[in-house]
Amino acid sequence: MFRSLLITLFFFSGAASITAQPKAPKPALELTAAIVSQSYCAVSGDASSIQLTLKVQYRNGGNERLILYKGHDLFFQTRIRSAPGNPAGPYEVWVLNSRYFDEEFEPIDEAAPGRVFRILPPGGIYQREIVIGVGLVSGKAERGDSAINAGEHTLQLSVSTWYKSPSLAQKLRQQWQRKGLLWFDPLASAPIRFTARRPDAIAPCR
Repeated sequence: MFRSLLITLFFFSGAASITAQPKAPKPALELTAAIVSQSYCAVSGDASSIQLTLKVQYRNGGNERLILYKGHDLFFQTRIRSAPGNPAGPYEVWVLNSRYFDEEFEPIDEAAPGRVFRILPPGGIYQREIVIGVGLVSGKAERGDSAINAGEHTLQLSVSTWYKSPSLAQKLRQQWQRKGLLWFDPLASAPIRFTARRPDAIAPCR
């Protein structure tokens, strides 16, 4: 798992040499995120937790088929920023999340894309839901670096679409080219706005 996390962070850094290969203009895979629901639970008197369920949509905006990893080993990071006018002033919080099941085998290196991949035709869409959790403070409690204050915020999601080695991605892209173009670059959504407000009646976190 640690090795896969390092590979994922390598992709997020934008330094992967795999993207430097000469090729035709890359088709656009578009990422959008929308908040489906918000829920809260109390940690202490002034501290609580907010859980955001996001609907994440991948859309093939190009003119050729794309092969997208859709398995359970997903790494993503969230940038939450205070919106203009927030009484707490400008600040931002980064949340790194992962869904990684090292003990469960996934068919990756095969002759053709297996069940953990989705082939998107031009205009095709794939959707999934993910959950983001972050601390929420109120009153005179110190916010720290991993929590937000009540008020207006924006949320931007960055997602890794590949967690194996760059050399394997290169190999499979060439091997599967008749099926489509294997996508392995990270994606970022446009910022979306939300309001964090602790309810008057709130249950303790479990």
